[in-house]
Amino acid sequence: MKIVDKVLVQKNTIKHQLRRGHIMIILIISLCIFIPTVFIEYRQMINHQKEEMTNYLDAQSYFFESWLMERSKAIYTIANVDFVQGYQFEQTQTFFQDFKKHSVFTDLVFVNKEGKVQFDTVTAYHQNGVGMDVSNRDYFQAAKNMNEQTITDVLISRVTNEPIIAFASPILDAQQQFNGVIFGTVNFATIDKLLNESRVGFQGHAYIVNHDGTLLTDLDAKKEHVDTLLFAQNIDDRILTIAQANALPSPLNTYKDAQGQWVLAKSKAINQGKWYMISEVHLLEAYTPLIKRFGLLAICILVGTFLTIQIMVLLTRRMEEPIQQLLQGVAKVQQGNYDYQINEIQLARYAKEFQELCLSFNDMSTKVKEDTILLKELSVTCQLTKLYNRRYLIEQGEHVFQNCKNEKNHCSCIAIDIDFFKNINDTYGHLIGDEVLKHVASIIKESVRRKDITTRYGGEEFVILSPTTSVESAVKIAERIRRNIEEFPFQMGEQFIHLTVSVGIAEFANDNDILNFYDLIDKADQALYVAKDSGRNRLKIYDGVNNVAIN
Repeated sequence: MKIVDKVLVQKNTIKHQLRRGHIMIILIISLCIFIPTVFIEYRQMINHQKEEMTNYLDAQSYFFESWLMERSKAIYTIANVDFVQGYQFEQTQTFFQDFKKHSVFTDLVFVNKEGKVQFDTVTAYHQNGVGMDVSNRDYFQAAKNMNEQTITDVLISRVTNEPIIAFASPILDAQQQFNGVIFGTVNFATIDKLLNESRVGFQGHAYIVNHDGTLLTDLDAKKEHVDTLLFAQNIDDRILTIAQANALPSPLNTYKDAQGQWVLAKSKAINQGKWYMISEVHLLEAYTPLIKRFGLLAICILVGTFLTIQIMVLLTRRMEEPIQQLLQGVAKVQQGNYDYQINEIQLARYAKEFQELCLSFNDMSTKVKEDTILLKELSVTCQLTKLYNRRYLIEQGEHVFQNCKNEKNHCSCIAIDIDFFKNINDTYGHLIGDEVLKHVASIIKESVRRKDITTRYGGEEFVILSPTTSVESAVKIAERIRRNIEEFPFQMGEQFIHLTVSVGIAEFANDNDILNFYDLIDKADQALYVAKDSGRNRLKIYDGVNNVAIN
């Protein structure tokens, strides 16, 4: 029976428990690593993809908005050229042709104030737009009625029958009155080319649609660019609805694109909210790095598990002793022995992690000790004046008083109250009142002896407990404090606040009626009240049973 018990005890050691449970522990750790890692990696991938698409959209939209503004500014500049405003058609037409050759505009058009096309720069078609009436166009009405520049939505050119975007600016005469319109047109192929040329470092693709879903650029960014997109196409209403709903900062959306493939998508409003730039990336393309990382993580966990099992068998033989050292240290700290330190030299032959753990434990023990001291100090100290508080006086006062009583020594108590302190608060405010308290506390601290217990008893009242001190010595201390406070007023800038205090003193002697520490404080307090009732800025001494003598 003893042999069986011995075997069972041996099997219950840390070493044997680790050996029996290491496989389960490794499996649990592996799952605890794998599952959160999968979740974290997935969230990071989504956040990275969102950030990348957001940055791409911000950069593209900024570039595109700048491009729109530059084109609009170019038309505005043309409309304000002197010979254009002066209806010098021959010079203006030559200027239009030259300007068009060095710009992205497919056509530059001069419209007179009646809304008739005076001339344009179209040369590739059998007929141009001369004489056409465009007075019903929105851009003409905006220029005529409000003298505003306009970037139109999708228009179908009456000359080329192609979808275009027009940049229009009013012509103003010398009196700043409406005198016609200059507009330049850009076809979709130009916008598509612009968007593709500005695409840098983004694995997905982007395209632009207007508010009714008409494509302004090609859906397939990888397709070879063509010079002209013959007809405007529309995207699916479902995609347009998602784009309109999520044009503001939003999470990524997942849906099937025009080719029926699942994509991650994000959109942003551009051109004053009239158009939308949509960025899409295929799910498989986005998830490929994540799948690779998951595969690598799984392989690492399998290999690590196998190696850990082998190493665990070896390490468990050397784990029991340092663990016992740590457990002993923890027990010591739990018992309140914060000075306990683990001998690091004894653990030098063990693994570095155990040495670091011992260092951490020792640091923790030191920190707990320091924090305990600090907390104790905070609990007995007035944070405003840095004097001891009432709690400390009560805790230590009884002990000091009892020692004096047992040794038949004198023990004096000095109660101090700032005169008219409420008036200071009412006149200068509580912040100045706090500074006055600190000023008085500083004078009191400098005026007492090292063995005196100086406390802020409450409000503007201070109490000093002076062990082994006769009433004559207490009077000297109190008078020194009263005189120093009166002679050294509180300075606030160039203004001085003169202060006085009233003082009450009580002395314990074996032949008087003070029986305990609380009686001593009470008698000093009675003397203080008499000092205040007698005119303040004076000192009163308690003498005899219920009798206060005036000093």
